[in-house]
Amino acid sequence: MTRDRMRHSALAAIAFAWIFGGVAAAQGHSPTQLRRFVDEQVGGIAKLMVPAHDTDIPQPRLANGSPDPQFVITEAKRYLGKQLFHDPIRTARILPEFGGVLATRQTASCASCHVGEAASKAGTLLNFAVGGEGRGFTDAGGNFTPRRRPRSDLPRLRTTPLFAGDALVDELPTLTDIYQFAVGSPARGRKLPPPGALLRTGRLDALDSVARNAPSVIGAAFNNRLLMGGFAGEPDDAPGGLNPFGFPAPESVALLLLDAHRMLEFQSAELQKFATYRKLFRDAFPAEAAAADAKGDLNLLINDITVLRATATFLRTTVTRNTPWDRFLTGDNGALTVAQRRGARLFFTPAAQGGGGCYTCHSGPMFNKQVNDPDVAGIGGFVEENFYNVGLADHPLQALNRVARHDPNFRDDGRREITGRDTDAFKFPQDADAAAAGTLTPRFTQPRGAGSPSGLGLSGDQMDDLTDFIENGLYDPAFVRFDPESPTRMFELGATDVVYSVYRPDLAELGAIDGRPASGLPQDNDDALSRRDAGLEFLDVTGKLNVARIDSHTSEGGKRREDVLRIANVSPDIVDTHLLLVVQGLADRLEVENASGFSAAGDPYIREFLADGALVPGQAVTVRVVVHRPSHGPEITYAITLLSGQGNP
Repeated sequence: MTRDRMRHSALAAIAFAWIFGGVAAAQGHSPTQLRRFVDEQVGGIAKLMVPAHDTDIPQPRLANGSPDPQFVITEAKRYLGKQLFHDPIRTARILPEFGGVLATRQTASCASCHVGEAASKAGTLLNFAVGGEGRGFTDAGGNFTPRRRPRSDLPRLRTTPLFAGDALVDELPTLTDIYQFAVGSPARGRKLPPPGALLRTGRLDALDSVARNAPSVIGAAFNNRLLMGGFAGEPDDAPGGLNPFGFPAPESVALLLLDAHRMLEFQSAELQKFATYRKLFRDAFPAEAAAADAKGDLNLLINDITVLRATATFLRTTVTRNTPWDRFLTGDNGALTVAQRRGARLFFTPAAQGGGGCYTCHSGPMFNKQVNDPDVAGIGGFVEENFYNVGLADHPLQALNRVARHDPNFRDDGRREITGRDTDAFKFPQDADAAAAGTLTPRFTQPRGAGSPSGLGLSGDQMDDLTDFIENGLYDPAFVRFDPESPTRMFELGATDVVYSVYRPDLAELGAIDGRPASGLPQDNDDALSRRDAGLEFLDVTGKLNVARIDSHTSEGGKRREDVLRIANVSPDIVDTHLLLVVQGLADRLEVENASGFSAAGDPYIREFLADGALVPGQAVTVRVVVHRPSHGPEITYAITLLSGQGNP
């Protein structure tokens, strides 16, 4: 290319960038233009901002507008609620007469199905609390995959397990009850005839799993109903209501789940045993502490109601404040990439105008309200307008309900379970037949308007931009990993929560163990697989695996030897999480070049990241062991011990 042609091309490129850059800015792709556009779409961009302080998060108020003391947000209540949410000590309501297995007592928590790394949802199709095992595994890139399944280390209860190798199976989904006078009730909240004998119940059987997916709890404070059918927060006089105290949604959901997940009526006695919890409850509930002292009755302080009030406070304060989007809203022009800004514009552009129309359902702080939802003290006023039949598939565990009810046509009908209205069938849906119901909403089938083609009609590039905005522009790493510089708090118990020796010496003096909840149990789950997932213990699997050296060669004049080992699972059991090859018996001055670290005993080990977090029977992996020795060093000999677990052995 000649110099003149190069100059001409450069000028043309500048002109192109100027012209089309101006068009992009006019279309709202610049930060300033985009803020102005979003502001117009939602009626004020401040409506999208998460309150900077917990005390400004929506909470129930008295008639005079002041916060209701019963539900007021305090740091002491939030801290206690977070401890309770992650502590397995509470799942003590195990009743063998209904199929409960005592070996599963105090092994699960709220966080068994609400996992921080999965944005506080389960991240799996089937969610197992009590009766489950495992939490998840990381791959070589540090990516976390949630993985919890029915226990496999107990005597098998039935001949047909849910999955290969499982000992426990669901008798009924959690929330399903079978009474003597009725075929069944789809939820605990269904209004029933005068009480009859409770014959079978999914709330107390061997395996705690709900026939709906565990949702995220982020932004719970901004909703007046929670759970997929709106069960939590529904008035008690509704056909499917169960809210005897008239609680708002966060307290209501906490009460419902105490009953559903093996805690109600049994947890208080367990919590009262710990000086750490006695102090935390005193800090959080001073009036109740005074009443308990006056009457010499600790039950007035530590009971199901104070537990749920603290838990609800934690749920209300589960927000993110430091996503790129949050920073963009407050004026940081560089917070979003160009692609993410394009995606944000699509998010806030109505579908009929060529956008995604996402904001019509996802507006307000944490995108938890519809754009036209009237604000009621920070909580949306819409109720029925928030429930839609979008034609999703039925949950696999509903098959158990069909068997238990002797009704092969039973389907989860969503909000109709709560309201009793046929017009609410399959809102929210969990059923493949929902698309054929008369309640299917065109808001999702024809978002661009009546008579238009189905779907949004976005191009591949537009979908990429929209996805980038949602996945990355709305992601806050501090929600997953502790960051002392971030205004967002980690969802799991982080350093400031459980390094008592530094941050809470008052609890350390009472026996709190660094790194664990106030009871001293492991965080979230206390089963063997979860403890291996957390790096708290390791399983010696040497006897389950066959190690064969399939290649070996030396280099550097005999100073370096590389052995290639084939490690095969010759047992009928799954080897879980990471496989650790602990190299033992090395003479002094010999080093394992590719060691991942050293065990507590000082032996080098090599970490093998297992595909899908497991080495199944008959499967094999190939691992290299590279040993270096100095000149005239000792002979290279060693033995291998194989461990299953994550972390450092």
